[in-house]
Amino acid sequence: MGEGKLPIAPNLRLLKVLAWMSGALTSFVFAAVSIRELSQSLNVFEINVCRTGGGLFALIAAMCVVKSLRCGLSLNDMPQHLWRNAVHATGGFFWTLSIFTLPLATVFSLEFTAPAWAAIMSMAVLGERVSVNAIVGLVASFIGTLIVLRPSPDSFDIFALLPLAAGLCLGLSALLTRRLTRTFGVFAILFWMMIIQLIINCVGALMIVDAARLSESLTPPNVLAAIVLALAGLSSQLCLSNALKIGEASLVMPLDFLRVPLIAGVGALNYEEPFDHWVMIGAAVVASGVLIGLPRPSAQHIQLRGRKVENSRRHAARSRLPKATDNSKEISVAGTGRLNK
Repeated sequence: MGEGKLPIAPNLRLLKVLAWMSGALTSFVFAAVSIRELSQSLNVFEINVCRTGGGLFALIAAMCVVKSLRCGLSLNDMPQHLWRNAVHATGGFFWTLSIFTLPLATVFSLEFTAPAWAAIMSMAVLGERVSVNAIVGLVASFIGTLIVLRPSPDSFDIFALLPLAAGLCLGLSALLTRRLTRTFGVFAILFWMMIIQLIINCVGALMIVDAARLSESLTPPNVLAAIVLALAGLSSQLCLSNALKIGEASLVMPLDFLRVPLIAGVGALNYEEPFDHWVMIGAAVVASGVLIGLPRPSAQHIQLRGRKVENSRRHAARSRLPKATDNSKEISVAGTGRLNK
């Protein structure tokens, strides 16, 4: 009977990954739609102020409820987060601006180049060794990017470089985040991200502020869109992080690719954007390149993980066994005495 329950764990893990990725995909779509709606009234900096300010408010509210989240937060740690958030804020600026000017499917497709940029910079900056799979993945991502852009003197759109620049910044941000995770937890990284990027976006917004336009923009639909953007921006990061924590990247990445056809359908229905099959093909090639370039676990790593799983199952089985009480011991001793007599 015990052996029949063993396969439940992988199925439960898969269900959890699907649940977290469903939340991530929904959040990405709501964030993009909110930005598109707000773009009619606010500029890029003002929209990012709504995103980071609302996200910071949500994190502070979480700290008031779960007081243990305050542990590990120190003002002395802020300088260590500056470079990462300066790069990430730049990528967020390019990504938001690209939603202003390009079809949503094109933006999401070219955003998938971020892992490829990260791999290139890890070679050039960190001097990391690159496997054959990583090189093949980079080439596939480059080909997919060309399919999406289809550069020619007649059809090339200069604004298509915006999501590529966003992907470059996000790829570099991923490398810097990797260093931060050695010292800080996810909540601390998110907390300082919201504070630093809120300051950066406030400075940019104040440089081109228009009080009359802002007062006219405070309409109920815009306020609702700003709230949705703040919550969606924060929940997308949390959902994707938890999905990667539970499941392998080789499972999460194909699911993450589903946001491209999903946002293409939203763009076609809500904004009458043309459904470009070449964008879908290019996005699939880019996503395939990312999947090919993912690091494969070694045989020793797989064997070690199997031992950990087996040990945890044995420990759980032992914990379910009834513990012998003093009374049961006395009964067993008395019974043994009778048999000996």
